[in-house]
Amino acid sequence: MRKLLMFFIIMSMFLIPNISLGSEIEYYESLVNLNATTAEYTLTFLFYEPPKGQFEYPLSFHIDNLKTSANFKNYECTPIDKPWGTLISCDFTKATEDGRAISMRFHTKESIKRFNKVFYFSTKLNIPENISRVVIKAVLDKGFVLVEKSDEPTMLLPYFPKDGQEGSDGRHIFVVWERNDLKPNDNIDVSVSYEKIIPDVNQDFIFPLIGILIVIIAAVMWMKLKGQKTNTDMNILVTDEKKIIEILKEHKGMCKQRDLVEKTDFSKAKVSRLVKNLEERNIIKTEKTGRTKNIHLIANF
Repeated sequence: MRKLLMFFIIMSMFLIPNISLGSEIEYYESLVNLNATTAEYTLTFLFYEPPKGQFEYPLSFHIDNLKTSANFKNYECTPIDKPWGTLISCDFTKATEDGRAISMRFHTKESIKRFNKVFYFSTKLNIPENISRVVIKAVLDKGFVLVEKSDEPTMLLPYFPKDGQEGSDGRHIFVVWERNDLKPNDNIDVSVSYEKIIPDVNQDFIFPLIGILIVIIAAVMWMKLKGQKTNTDMNILVTDEKKIIEILKEHKGMCKQRDLVEKTDFSKAKVSRLVKNLEERNIIKTEKTGRTKNIHLIANF
């Protein structure tokens, strides 16, 4: 299958129409974000002089949703459908200010072909005149990787030309090509072959499901903790407090306060002070019944 795809790549380089810039350009940058179906382009042109008159940029594919921005005003760019693709026609005759840069953003589904699990992107740029510098950057969407390199000439290349600089920003893999001092007819054929490593997930379904699971887990944990006593280390107690706790444990967690006075041989005032201190720390709780005060052990030792 990859040998067949390699044959298609070679043939497509001859079938794709030439792209002509049609104006004097100092710097040209093509940024392309790639996913499974769509190539999202951002083209940036820096002219030697503030642009005047007409500027036409032909593309070998049809585009959607053209948006432009420039550092000058009063211009108009219109996409015109042609049998061979799209002609972006810009009118700079009424342009004001001395800006020299314009960016064009659009997307297309015609630059990407799929063969089984492999996606193949290709574009061709023909240089009709001298350009000081050209930068082309292809960025893969999250979850996509380049196909593996192979030494066999008939196997699919991860990218072409081979001198592209491969890199990553931690989330996206990209390839960058740079050219300097280009002359007329210094054609640039660019292709990228990539595949998906993360399966498609219906986010409209998965996020509500995650939310439901979080609520269920939180509810189970809360009910479990609610039914348990607080685990407490006896080492946090002083000697007299430990004696109170030991007596409560011997009486299955409940004892009258007057019985604590009798069994500890402490004074009523001391027992009252110890009970108050333990209750403030949520180790015991008191329950008054008439003139009698019951002491309940609530911490788990």
